[in-house]
Amino acid sequence: MVSTLFPSLLAYSTFLPSLLVPLTGLVFPAVAFAFMFLYIEREDLV
Repeated sequence: MVSTLFPSLLAYSTFLPSLLVPLTGLVFPAVAFAFMFLYIEREDLV
C-alpha cells in the first residue's frame, strides 16, 4: 500500500517548493506582523 502511494506522492509534490517558499517568506511574516501590530495597538491589553 505504502509502496504504491509513495511514487504518486512524489510526482505531485514537485510544485510544493514554489508554494511554500513565498508562503513562509511573505505570507506568514505578513500575518505575524499584522497580528502583532493590532495586538500592541489595542487599548485594553490583557
